[in-house]
Amino acid sequence: MTSAKKIDVVVVCGYGCHLNTQLRSYLDRVAEFINRHNPQLVILCGGETQKKTAPGRTEASVMAEYLVDVHQKTPRFQVSPDSFTTFENIRDAVDVIRRQVWRVGRCGGFMVRVTIFCEAQRAPLVVMLARHFMGGLVESIDDITVGTGSWERQDPFKQVWNMIASKLAIKFPRLGIAERQRSSRIRRSFTI
Repeated sequence: MTSAKKIDVVVVCGYGCHLNTQLRSYLDRVAEFINRHNPQLVILCGGETQKKTAPGRTEASVMAEYLVDVHQKTPRFQVSPDSFTTFENIRDAVDVIRRQVWRVGRCGGFMVRVTIFCEAQRAPLVVMLARHFMGGLVESIDDITVGTGSWERQDPFKQVWNMIASKLAIKFPRLGIAERQRSSRIRRSFTI
């Protein structure tokens, strides 16, 4: 059934603008994966989420600097620096994939195979969002996988609300839930 060549894409969700031990360990796993699988495109997602303690720095730029330093191979890094939520990370990554994959040959019957890295508690949310936003880019949902790291210390039940809110944002975009989550996250970024 498969006749299309698959372009391997890695999407990395950011977690903070400070390169602490947890983020470094997470990015080391990402670098190991990239070195082993040599994807054609790596998208680093995350905005300026810590404006108070890291003004002018984005999660995506912090990850890019670190990964370029530890990388033996240089894949196509694309920085998506405007997202403040997991919803936006995945949605915005789709736009980057569409733009970049056309450049590397989508016109010739290419499809995408995506690996998304995220914090373990967010994995169910990432899977739900990826299936929604990336469904048209992949041949089957089996072409979407998630790699995780676990360091979150908050109550995992918080992610249940994020799942519900994101599902409502997808089903009923006119409610403005995604926009309210973004506004809340931007306001919070001024305090951390």
